[in-house]
Amino acid sequence: MGTGFIATVGQSGALGKMIVIFLFVVSIYSWAIILHKYLTFRKTESASKRFLKRFREDPDGMVSHYANRQKFDPSPLTTVFEAGLAELALIMAGSSLGRGLSIVQIDGLERSMERAVAEETIDLKKYLVTLATVVGGAPFVGLFGTVWGIMIAFTSMYVTGSASISSVAPGISAALTTTVAGLAVAIPALAGYNYLMNRVRTATVRMENFSSEFMSTVERNMGAR
Repeated sequence: MGTGFIATVGQSGALGKMIVIFLFVVSIYSWAIILHKYLTFRKTESASKRFLKRFREDPDGMVSHYANRQKFDPSPLTTVFEAGLAELALIMAGSSLGRGLSIVQIDGLERSMERAVAEETIDLKKYLVTLATVVGGAPFVGLFGTVWGIMIAFTSMYVTGSASISSVAPGISAALTTTVAGLAVAIPALAGYNYLMNRVRTATVRMENFSSEFMSTVERNMGAR
């Protein structure tokens, strides 16, 4: 099948060859994105599980967790955690009312962590828009090559005056290879995009849950007044 495909590509015109080469390069790039993001998510998920385990063992010892956060750096939870502690430090530094936090201060702390979650989610989605573009664009690029090839085949048929299958089939077969190439690029990209987006949603939920746990710890220790 591979040899037949290559032979058919060889029968294509210059534009058809260019489109197939372009789609081949795009395929390599999309596979590189999928592999890179998969390895990244695997590292961050492992680090997040270790961080959550450590935090839940001693949620009140947040300062010591902060000091040891380098152990969990691949985890986006450390960024959310750092944002929460930084905001909490600012609140306490500007407060003259002891350890108690007002409702307004707690709301401000919660919003700062929500911003951190949103920023981390944006970072986790990096390159996924490229995959989405490949999914949407590759079939159309392939279809363009097919339509162009069929136009050339029928033009040739008109010029030569031959309408036999034997004279038209090679040109049409070569033209259709671009559609096959476009689908061969788009289908894996679609599967990878859906898989990675699911990992993003999982990581986002995990960050939101951690943010809630952090806020519960703060409210338990510093109370709203």
